[in-house]
Amino acid sequence: MKPRKNGASLGFAVQDHGSFLFTRTSGVTVRNALEAQVHGAAPVALLTIDFAGVDAMTNSFTDEFLGKFYLSLAAGDSDVQGVQLVGLSEETRDAVTVCLERRKQIAVDGDDGVLLGDAAMLADTYEQARQLGRFRTTALAEALQVSLPNANNRLKRLVEAGALKRNRAAGPEGGGKEFVYSLPGAPGNEQVP
Repeated sequence: MKPRKNGASLGFAVQDHGSFLFTRTSGVTVRNALEAQVHGAAPVALLTIDFAGVDAMTNSFTDEFLGKFYLSLAAGDSDVQGVQLVGLSEETRDAVTVCLERRKQIAVDGDDGVLLGDAAMLADTYEQARQLGRFRTTALAEALQVSLPNANNRLKRLVEAGALKRNRAAGPEGGGKEFVYSLPGAPGNEQVP
C-alpha cells in the first residue's frame, strides 16, 4: 500500500441544488455532483458538506444523497480522509439523523463537533479522540478503559465515517502495522515515527 498524499480541503454547498430537496432521483443527482467534485479534487483531506440555506429535505432524498455517500465512503470508494456536515438547521439535522440511524452510520456535525446518527456508543470515543488530538490505539484504550480490540473496532467506525483520520506510523520493533489517529484537517498529519 503506497502512502496517501495529503489533500486539500473541499466544500460542497447543498443549497446549489435547491432549498427544499425531495425524491430519491434528486438525491442521486446531488450525490453524483458531490462525487464528481470529490473525484476532481482527490485526494481530499477534509470534505465539508454545507447545508446552509437548505430549508428542508425528505428522508428519501437524504438517504439517497447522504446515506449512500457514506456507504461509498466506508467502502473506500472515495479518496476522502475526513467529512463534516455544517449549516444544519433543526429540520435538516432531523432528516440527517434519521437517515444515519436507519443505516447505522455516523457523521460529524462540524458546527458543534458532535456525532450525529447511530452514535450512542461512539460519542464518548469521539470526544476522547478530540481531547487526545493525535494518538495511538493504546492511548485511547487506556483513556476509555477498554480493551485494544474494542478500541480498534470503535476507531474503525470513526475512520470509515470520516470522523477521524488514520496514518501509518513507523512499525514497532517486532514488526506489524501501527497507526496514529487524528482529526481530519488537523495540521501535522504526516507519518509519525
